[in-house]
Amino acid sequence: MQITNYRRVAMLCSVSLLLALPLGINAQAQPAPEILIDRMLRSDSQSTSSSDRNQALLASFKVWMGTYQRLISKDDNKFMAVFDRGSLPIEIRPKSSGSSIDNLSFGCPITRSLSLSTAPSNLQKALSKCAGFKS
Repeated sequence: MQITNYRRVAMLCSVSLLLALPLGINAQAQPAPEILIDRMLRSDSQSTSSSDRNQALLASFKVWMGTYQRLISKDDNKFMAVFDRGSLPIEIRPKSSGSSIDNLSFGCPITRSLSLSTAPSNLQKALSKCAGFKS
């Protein structure tokens, strides 16, 4: 009689696991915005999660500001990327799916050691609008 009870319990557990399994597969957690942007900043390859223009600007900032160190969260979807030679405010808008970035915008960099004349040409026009980077 006890064997029958154990079989029932085992059967119920098996059925419960089988029913719960599809829920676990479909309910994958989406990466947080800070993880998306950190991946983008650490990557040397082009990503499909942002526009080509943003990718080119980000690559230029990385060349100009040095090695990416870390990301500091400021507010919802607002971050400060810290590089060897300064910091860069970044704001993102994740896609509704949360799996990639819909829009990426950069603020004026914060640096004491870099000048406008040393910036890549595709950054110079944008940087000329920032205080401290007048040509």
